[in-house]
Amino acid sequence: MSEFANKTCSAPAERSARMREIVLGHVTRDRALEVLDLGCGTGSLVFLLADSLPAATMTGLDVSAPNIRKAEEQRARLDAAKAARIRFERADYLARAASAVDVIVSDGVLHLIPGDTQALFLKLAADLRAGGMLVVAMPYDCAYNYAFAMLRRAMRLVRSRALDSVILRIGRILHRREMDDEGLRERIPYMYIPPQRLAGRGLRENIAPAAGLHLVARHPMPSVSLSQLKHEVLVFRKTVEKAA
Repeated sequence: MSEFANKTCSAPAERSARMREIVLGHVTRDRALEVLDLGCGTGSLVFLLADSLPAATMTGLDVSAPNIRKAEEQRARLDAAKAARIRFERADYLARAASAVDVIVSDGVLHLIPGDTQALFLKLAADLRAGGMLVVAMPYDCAYNYAFAMLRRAMRLVRSRALDSVILRIGRILHRREMDDEGLRERIPYMYIPPQRLAGRGLRENIAPAAGLHLVARHPMPSVSLSQLKHEVLVFRKTVEKAA
């Protein structure tokens, strides 16, 4: 299905909280929204949004079976009413049948989906109802991210257990207070994966608008590590089609 099919990825709590804050700033909280979290990982953002949007139904989508399994384990521990508003699905997003939702959120995933960027944004637009919101955290075009992308490509060519061990040791130094070895090992494979795309001017002003998605806001996303690509959160609204 993809190189992520058997990998796990649990987002840091502060990052999911930041995404929730941004989403809540752009939606009506008491509406019966249908929300899709694309690349939901183990479900942290899904659960936070379910708490904050009591009338919404949530779908967490991920290509990884281990991620979905962990998310389902957490869902099983919820009260019945909340659990009924949440579902998780393992699927390749680009191959998934079209849906119609009010909000699509995606944190640190769109830059990893292979293929044509225009096709990806056309798919995102097709899955949104008119007036719907797309809220995505993506690495943006800056010198740091370009340099880091080149480094990841070079590391990918020489990956070894020894290099994995070096990455783990550096991770312990940088994140020993907020992340255990299990979390650090989970992230090692991602150090070898360069971004497929960066959120630059061309995406914001040409590709997304051509798909009917118009930028309404940009929000900073604090970086928690020197080993992480620098991200920002882009908020798009799908154009409301005018009657003929």
